[in-house]
Amino acid sequence: MRNSVALALVILSYASAGKEGRTGLSLSEFQRVLRTGLDNELTKLADASQHTSKRTDLPDQRNIHTKKRSNIRRRANSQDDQRTVSELHESSSSLSSLEQVWDDLIEHAWNTANTIKRDEQSGMSVTTNPQEAHPSPFLMCSRGHKRNGGSNTVEDIVALFDKQYDDSLVVSSTREETCLILTTTTLQAEQVVKSHNKNRATSLVASPLLDISKIQAGTIDEVSSQGWSVPYHEGHQQDDNDSVPQRKNETESMNEWERVISVEFAPGLGGMKEESQLLQVVNNLVGDIQDMAEVGWLRSMGKEESQQYLIDESLVGVPALSDLFSLTSSSLRSINGKNILQDNTRVAFWHDSFSKGIESEHACSEMFSTLFVKPRAGYYGYDLVLNPSDGPPPSEYESSASNPACVTSLLAALSTHPYVLSVKANFPIYHGWHVAQKLDSF
Repeated sequence: MRNSVALALVILSYASAGKEGRTGLSLSEFQRVLRTGLDNELTKLADASQHTSKRTDLPDQRNIHTKKRSNIRRRANSQDDQRTVSELHESSSSLSSLEQVWDDLIEHAWNTANTIKRDEQSGMSVTTNPQEAHPSPFLMCSRGHKRNGGSNTVEDIVALFDKQYDDSLVVSSTREETCLILTTTTLQAEQVVKSHNKNRATSLVASPLLDISKIQAGTIDEVSSQGWSVPYHEGHQQDDNDSVPQRKNETESMNEWERVISVEFAPGLGGMKEESQLLQVVNNLVGDIQDMAEVGWLRSMGKEESQQYLIDESLVGVPALSDLFSLTSSSLRSINGKNILQDNTRVAFWHDSFSKGIESEHACSEMFSTLFVKPRAGYYGYDLVLNPSDGPPPSEYESSASNPACVTSLLAALSTHPYVLSVKANFPIYHGWHVAQKLDSF
């Protein structure tokens, strides 16, 4: 039961960060460099704006045969660049401006990175002092001819931030532009960009990684599909006279594969020496998510209802998770006095994911209590395993990973954390699917 000291719940709004020293990327520039879940979400936002009267509830009944794409990767060719941006603009006729949506989302990312604080004692909280902000992953691009026609600008960029090469992730490198991801604060990013761009032949631009850009393309469709949904088991009792167990049918066998959410750490955080260090980081991360989810649950109540609960003192100053996530944040600006995403069914999907998932009263407690962590080689990331073999009884369905809202809201929550670079869902490639994907690639 929610417990502890009776305190007034304080929900702090984000302080607007100063824009001095910011020279961020436009939507088309960002999409040219990275292929991420942002592409999917903008397409769905644009499509949903044309069908606001047709609201769909969770889960999203999509087929599991979804084409896999890489996350945080350079685009394959220029045709992909042109097609992505043009298709989005063509499908967004009812949105006032796709670029305006991007500006709102990226401004939210800047303000979040500028105001999120984390320490070992109190976990995640909001601060009005940028010097207290926790480092977050940023996309940095250096533009212009490389010095002397061949200098490695990756080392040049990381040196500006007093970091080593291994503290960054190179995304692309051409004669005219080098882009990489590194972890820094907004204060340092703005100061370095402003200082570097004075009287230089090359220019440096910086953008914090937006939460939805940390989610691999297609991942949300996968985890909200019927094919990925974690089944629950009622427990079939075997007759004592049966000496040989009944053979499972094909569907039951397919349902036994482990549902896995793969998480990569932000550059500079991974590469730990001991498994215990990684587990401590994961415990902190999950604890932060559950605290912010509880604040979101409390905030969703009416004043009288919330007064029935005793609020833990440690939650004072903790942001609500649904306000931290960009597409459900109340801080998004409006155009001509109207929020252009207010009645968008895709935004409603995300609100439903939180309200029926980790910001609900059940808090997805069964999912959190049964998942386990599998560290990956080098400790640069880990897998969260949701195993159907350990599936819950029907009475625990709503709070378990069998509830798509729990998994979807967990992915969104992971993407908001400054520790995280990328998240994706893994599913098995059966022989028939593998052949189909090969044929599709020609």
